Amino acid sequence: MKLKVIFGLIALLVAIVTVQAVEPVHIEFVAEKASQLMHDRAYVAMAAPIILSTNITQEIINDMKLKYKRVKLITVTVEPAIYDIDELTQQDKANLRILGIDIDIVCNKEIGIEQRLEPLKELVELVKYDDKKKIIDSLPKFTGEEIEEAEQYQFIVRRPDRGLTRMLSELASKRKVDELMEKSIKNLVVGGDLEALEDGVVFASVFKRLETFLTPAKSFLSRA
Repeated sequence: MKLKVIFGLIALLVAIVTVQAVEPVHIEFVAEKASQLMHDRAYVAMAAPIILSTNITQEIINDMKLKYKRVKLITVTVEPAIYDIDELTQQDKANLRILGIDIDIVCNKEIGIEQRLEPLKELVELVKYDDKKKIIDSLPKFTGEEIEEAEQYQFIVRRPDRGLTRMLSELASKRKVDELMEKSIKNLVVGGDLEALEDGVVFASVFKRLETFLTPAKSFLSRA
């Protein structure tokens, strides 16, 4: 992943130099901002796991490791972040389609912002053509800037022991969903944004993540 980001940035910089004389203001600005954004995000990704919650510190995680041996830091996103490319108008989308840009990727909120920005790199090459340049000039400067932060919560979760696994499995087999959810979260979530669990959406989202820890086919990542 790291090499992919580096090669992508090198290719982008080469493209910027190639078209510098053609459109020094609009395209260079977009490419530079997008490049910087991807660089910053790649740097942050290498420092994973990222602690976002004010209720969690590395010291707390270390203490939980001493107490429970295996713990994991999970992040639950209730509302995804909103970026400038989420504000594409229907006309913007139509223009991007005319330019041959994969709009399905650009508008896909299920993938990372870096992937969504990837197709827009093609604008750097297309601006060299007069007929394309006019359309590109009509587009806003989409750089992947975050307009609104995501609503996210983080929790420290411990690996269930044999007794707890047996109890939760029995509740699941008897389809006691409410009790299963309550006891799973009560026994497995050992730190983090605990007050947020009063929110039904957050509660259900956390339980959905916990289900993967209770499924034998899923691996429990213990690094936090």
